[in-house]
Amino acid sequence: MTENQVTYIRYGYGQAISGQLQAVVDQTLTELADQGGTVASEAASAGLSTDQIADAQISVAEEGQGVEPVTTTILIGIAVKAGSHVAIKLWDKVIWPRIERRLGVDALGSRQEDEKPDGE
Repeated sequence: MTENQVTYIRYGYGQAISGQLQAVVDQTLTELADQGGTVASEAASAGLSTDQIADAQISVAEEGQGVEPVTTTILIGIAVKAGSHVAIKLWDKVIWPRIERRLGVDALGSRQEDEKPDGE
């Protein structure tokens, strides 16, 4: 069995806190498990197969928490068996649109794709 690989995406702090983001992520992943549901259909339309994302796990954490929200970043960790390209597609085409609809387009700040967590 192939082990899940974790891909990280960092965002600047937006209007939503990590708990709100994680709640939407968790609900979306639960809905994704229903193969006949809307989320599974959206994933298939994005070119993602069930095998690629079946055991996907996504964590949302706040880094660098300080007095000012601008010093805080949101770290998204996406674990899938199929690699980073699938993880990014799952986030961009399935998860992020649901966050935008439920929490607003400013739920997260700017994406900081070039940064990696320590040890990467």
